[in-house]
Amino acid sequence: MSETRIAIAGAGLSGLTLAHYLHRHGLTVSVYERDTGLSAREAGYRVHINSTGTSALHAALEPRLWELFLATCGLPDEDMLLFDEHLTMRPARDKAAMSGIGAPTDIPEHLAVCRSTLRRILYLGLHDLVHFGAQVTGYRTNPDSTITVLLADGSTREADVLIAADGINSAVRAQRLPQVRVADLGARSIAAKIPLTPQNKAKLPAQLYNAFSMAYDSDHTGLTLAPLERTDPRSALVLEQDAEFQLEAQENYALSIFNSTADLMIPDDELFSAGPGELKEYALQRLAGWHPDLLEIVRLWDTATVQALAIRSCIPVPAWEPSTVTVMGDAVHAMSPALGIGANTALRDAHVLGDQLLAAARGRTTLISGIGTYEETMRDYAYEAIRKSAFVGQKVIGHRTV
Repeated sequence: MSETRIAIAGAGLSGLTLAHYLHRHGLTVSVYERDTGLSAREAGYRVHINSTGTSALHAALEPRLWELFLATCGLPDEDMLLFDEHLTMRPARDKAAMSGIGAPTDIPEHLAVCRSTLRRILYLGLHDLVHFGAQVTGYRTNPDSTITVLLADGSTREADVLIAADGINSAVRAQRLPQVRVADLGARSIAAKIPLTPQNKAKLPAQLYNAFSMAYDSDHTGLTLAPLERTDPRSALVLEQDAEFQLEAQENYALSIFNSTADLMIPDDELFSAGPGELKEYALQRLAGWHPDLLEIVRLWDTATVQALAIRSCIPVPAWEPSTVTVMGDAVHAMSPALGIGANTALRDAHVLGDQLLAAARGRTTLISGIGTYEETMRDYAYEAIRKSAFVGQKVIGHRTV
């Protein structure tokens, strides 16, 4: 079983974490990614990592990369603050409704990291295993139970296991589990970064400068602020000493998101065709009656980083029979970002599935049984995460429920 060929569709956070876990334990793994390279696109903004995510990363990464991960993280205050549009603190019961899902606390519970920076760290040591410009469009199951992986350029690759880690629009998931439906939650966001220069920090409302703060009104229009600021004094030394990583001076920044229900937004064709400057101006217009300090947050947006997003979620489905084609991350449990646990749930997939594939490689279980155990476990925690995230999103941000 140690020669089992494992193919992963998608080089996002969960796919690369799983690849590290398998490669570190001597399994044969290849990753196929549609992007032409790590710098082909900016892979998102600030990500909250709780101990579910750090447990998975700690298990997957060799010590040097684990230290790099910690060095590039911010260590935010663990509290979460909620306000109304006049910058008045929300009642404690509103915060209680946004409580997350429990997780072990043996390693740091609350970290913040730039998604693209973490992706670059996860690529280290996998250069020969990750194939860029190789979009997986589907697969064929052969009579001998092997899998032929189909790529967009018409070429194929052979594998014994195929894992869909290719996101919410996963082609593998569409073929393997066509019953999984992706729902529009009826909410739209405009996201941006704020460089945390001394000048900008002085202009930000001090009471919102926390791990995560949100102001929202009775129509579920909201504005968030989530700083990412490295506070570990080891950071500069660790990064300077790692020549392979070659991280340019990492800019501390805050993620800010304007949220609204879709029916209060401009039509989608206008929203998603508008330029960054137009989106920023639109957010300012929508918040015109809000507290001046909240408007200042939007004024500080780095216009080059502004983009519009639609909020979608996978809908839980009944159990399916396991096979050597499986799914993980947003490919099967994309969820509302209201609780900030989507990335952590995907990293948990990498940990659980990695354990099962390793058990199969060492003869402690069969491949199908191990994948079945992973899928049963994943459905339990991931579907709970989908429902809790949707509930909080519906209560606070006006999302539809799932």
